[in-house]
This record gives sequence, C-alpha cells and structure tokens, in this order.
Amino acid sequence: MRVRVGFLSLCLQITAVVRNISSELPEVEVVIEEADPLDDQAPLEAAKRLEQCCDIIITRGGTRSQIMSRIAVPVIELPYTYADVLNALYQARDKGKHIMLILHRSQDHDLGPWPGVLGITITKVLVNYRQEIRAAVRKAKELGAVVVGGNLPVEYASSLNIASHLILSERETILQSLQKAIEIVKATHKEKERAARLQALLDFAHEGIIFLEGNNAVAHVNSAATEILKIPREQLMGRKITEVLKTSSDSLEAILNGQVDSPLTGKLLKLDSLSIMANIVPVRVGTQTAGTVVTFFEAARLRNLEHNFRRQLARRAMTARFTLDDIIGRSKAIAAVKQQAAVFAATDSTVAIYGESGVGKELFAQSIHNLSSRKNGPFVAINCSALPKELMESELFGYEEGAFTGAKKGGKEGLFELAHGGTLFLDEIGTMPLELQSKILRVLQEKEVTRLGGNSLIPVDVRIIVATNRDLKEAVRQGEFRQDLYFRLNVLPLYIPPLRERPEDIPLLFEHFARTFSRRLGRRLNLDNLHNVHLLQEYYWPGNVRELVNFCERFVALAGQQGDQDELLKQLLQESRQEFNPGHGLNLLEKGRWKETWQELEKNLLEQVLAESGMTKTALARSLGISRTALWKKLKEKVPET
Repeated sequence: MRVRVGFLSLCLQITAVVRNISSELPEVEVVIEEADPLDDQAPLEAAKRLEQCCDIIITRGGTRSQIMSRIAVPVIELPYTYADVLNALYQARDKGKHIMLILHRSQDHDLGPWPGVLGITITKVLVNYRQEIRAAVRKAKELGAVVVGGNLPVEYASSLNIASHLILSERETILQSLQKAIEIVKATHKEKERAARLQALLDFAHEGIIFLEGNNAVAHVNSAATEILKIPREQLMGRKITEVLKTSSDSLEAILNGQVDSPLTGKLLKLDSLSIMANIVPVRVGTQTAGTVVTFFEAARLRNLEHNFRRQLARRAMTARFTLDDIIGRSKAIAAVKQQAAVFAATDSTVAIYGESGVGKELFAQSIHNLSSRKNGPFVAINCSALPKELMESELFGYEEGAFTGAKKGGKEGLFELAHGGTLFLDEIGTMPLELQSKILRVLQEKEVTRLGGNSLIPVDVRIIVATNRDLKEAVRQGEFRQDLYFRLNVLPLYIPPLRERPEDIPLLFEHFARTFSRRLGRRLNLDNLHNVHLLQEYYWPGNVRELVNFCERFVALAGQQGDQDELLKQLLQESRQEFNPGHGLNLLEKGRWKETWQELEKNLLEQVLAESGMTKTALARSLGISRTALWKKLKEKVPET
C-alpha cells in the first residue's frame, strides 16, 4: 500500500529538508502544508486540509498539542534530539551568554554539565500553550536573554526585536519520523483490516455476540446482538454487561466476577419480556482473565430451528434414490419392463404400476421419476392404505389454520403442494376411499387443490404415478373404484412380473443381497462354493423380492453359526415353504411335485382349482389379486368363461 504522510511545517528550513528526503522514499507520498506560526488559527486550518488527504500528520510538539484532539487521523511529533538542542545552544552563545531555552513539555532534556562547558547561563522554560510561550519570551526580554526554541518562540522573539536562535532537527531525525509514520500507518491499516474481518465475521453470525473487557464493559458487539436486544450499537459500547443483560442469574455474576473458570453454556436468561439462551465464556491469558465472550440467541429461535430441521429432513425424504440401473435382473421379462418404464419416463402422462406385493413397484416409480424431465423436482410418496380417510385427506390436500381441532398454527401444505414441479407417488391406490377418489380426480383435471378449511385454489404442477396389487378394472366392476378415475390413471399401465415369472433373476438377486448383508453384518461368505442356489428357483416366493431380501438376511446372519452353507440354504428354504405354502388349505401338493418347474406346477394348480371349485376365470383372478390377462398367461391358454 502507498502511504500518504502530511507534514505540517512552521519553518521553511525544515520544509526544504522534508522535500529532499521524500524523494528518496518511493512508498510514501509526503504532502506538505506550511502555516504562519504567529497566526493562532493557521496551524489548525492547515491540519484540517491534511486530514482530508493523508493517513497521518507529522509536526512539532507544540503544534501537535494544539491540533491532535481536533483531528481524526494520527498526529506524531517531530522531536528535538539532545544533539539538536546542544547544537542550537552552541550557536546561540555568540548572541549572548544568558539564554532562555523554551521547550515543549514533551521535549524536555537534561542538559547536565553543558551550560558550564559552553560558558553560558540557561533559564529553561517548559510550555504547553501559546500564551505560555509569549509570556516566556516577554520574560526573556526583561532578562536580556537570547531566546532559543522552536518556530513560535523564535518568531515571537523576532517580532519583539529579541535575539533568538531556532532549534533545527537534523536530517536523520526527520527521516526517522517519516519512517515511524509509515510504520504506524501500515500497522493501523492491518489492525483496521483485522477489525473489519472480525466485525464481518461477527455480523455474519446469527447469534448475538458481545466481547467484554476485563472490567466487564462491552468492547465489541455484532449486529445480531443489537437486533435481539433492541439496543443500538452506540448505546451498548462501553456499558457494563450487567446493565445490558439485566438478570438475576447468580452463575452469570460468578463468571463475570472471576469466581468460575469454566464456561457457562446453554443458560436460559430472562430479560424483562425476552428470554435468551446464552453461552458465557471467560477468556484466559495465563492465570488472568482478559475478558469474556457472551453469545446468545432468542429462546424462541430453538423452536424455529427445530421446525426448519424437521422440514429439511422431510424435504430430504422427498427424493427418488433409485434408477433403472438399481433394478437387478437379466431376464427377458424384467428387461422388457425396464425398457417400457424408460419409454414412459419420457412422457408426462400418468403411470399405473401393477404387481404383487414385494415386486418393487416403488423402485420403478422412482426410476421413472429420475429419468423424467422432473428429476430435479421432489418425489413425494404416500401409502394410501396406511392412513385413515380423515388423516389422508389432510395429508394430500393440506389444511388452513383452524380447519379442525388440533390444526397446526399457520396451516400445513399438502402432499400435492409439496410435490409441485415433481412426482406424487400414490401407492396402493386401490384402497383409497371413494370419497377421496373424487377429489383426486378433480385435482388431476383442474390441476388445482383447495386446502381443508380454505377457499382459495392453489395451482399445482404434479405428475402422478400410482401403484396397486389389485385389478382396478375388477374393482370398478365391484363398485369399489371410480371408473372415471380409473381411466384417468390407467393411461400408461406397467405390469411388474412376480419373481416366480423370472426365475433366472433369482440367483442374481440372491448373490447381490447376500453380499450386501455380508458387508453390513460383518460376515465373510464364500458364495462361489454354494451348489444349492438353483433350488431357490423352484420356490414360489409369494412375497417376491421383499421375501427374498429377508431370506438373504436370515441366511447371512446364520451362516457363521453353521458350517455347511448349502445345507443351511436348503433348511431355510424348507422353512419358507412350510411357513407359506401357496396351496395351503387345498391339499393339492403331492410329495415330489416340487421337482417340476414352477410354471408347470402353477398351471396345474390353477387348473385343479378351476376344476374342483367351479370358479369362473374372473372370480379366480379376483381371489388371486391379479388381472384376467395375467391369469390367462399363467394357464398358457384361454379359459372359457363359465
């Protein structure tokens, strides 16, 4: 940085030396102002001009005393050295043997034996003010003494025709003063930078921060503190903290009085109508207390922080984590579904995902969202069977304050609003009450929602994906699902095959989940040596992938306790068959039938049920929770309606 130094001179000789020296200092710009020493106002006026353009001012001691309290920039003194004074006395002895030495009090020198050595008598007068200088010069005239001093004593003596001699500063003294001024400006600039950084840091903080000096007076305060306390900064500075935080807390007094060394954290302090949470930390330098730092915030802010935290957690939950790459399988069946899902993702139409429980319908819903143009928007999911009708309505559409007893203050956004710009996934849509179905239909048609207890229409831009394990067409026939809503939802139907219809994927899924649980549970398994994995393909898997996941976790958890992992796999598989036998109650399975492929067994079972029960294809499909088309595929032939 380039330093600008102002030099206030009352002496032409010194001005010339300063000009000469300044040319040798490239890092400093010296601005010189000269003033008439006999004009009482001239030095201050010159100093005011320098103040406007300079970082610091250099002048003689008397002039410095006159201006320093009225100037905002630092003012340093150009001193007389001992050598400067002796040199002036030596030259003044030719003008008289009695010398009146007039010095500013800041420049007093002990002359020691020099008056005797020089053969002169010295009367030394120390002054602060101009009137004292004039009085001293008049006294010199009475005594017939030669006046030796600075600019003002010499000029005043000349005006009274009194012999005088000016004390001049040596070149080295002036150079040292300029260098000192440069150092002061640079140090001041660094301190200002540090203070500005500190203040910026303090003001950026949301908590109120107050730093106390050793006497517990406020030395620093940030903007948050002034806002919380409703007290301007200038009214806080210098005040005792006990005047600011008027509280009856004994622990606060103990820390401020140095009776407690440890910090006080999370202290609730009541200040009139305001409650704050405060941390009070003593600052120790060695064994001494150098001050105290007080940080605080309004206690009500805790509630707001908690609310925002919960809201952020909820927002974080409204994201789709899975893509089609996360769906494991290389069977033609699953590949075809993934390809179809990718095509659906490129549109903005409603998707209806059909499939048994546990096939991964939400995985496909998330994957479609992440492939769509809405991937950067929220993905909001709700299970329609998990909530009662009354609660589901408020969750979907939101409510206004006072809409019902216990309604949250300020109201609440519904899931349609939260999903704005993204996707709303309605799982198990087939269980939704008819009363709500009509409201869902209206939102799909109008793209607007009305909160419970409200009148205003709120526009929403939401893509709908629904999922169900029911045959919605049959539900429409039974009067359990609105036909108009069915047609509105069933724009892009996506059928997820059960695990038994893609048996070639079962070993892949088993290996993936087994390795996942091995890492999670800290088990080391050698899955490559398993020989009975193919047996998994012969099991029905009524719970589909969800059941297989649980099976893998059970297998990994027990694998370390049983040596033969092949035998363990067979044992667990047998337990699963006994736990959930697809033909339970029909007594249709005979010993050894599991050796058949599952497709053949399933076909035989269905044919036997049709033959023995007399059920129609529609009734059988409804009892199994599948569509007539799916039943036809399982039978490999068209079953005539009876």
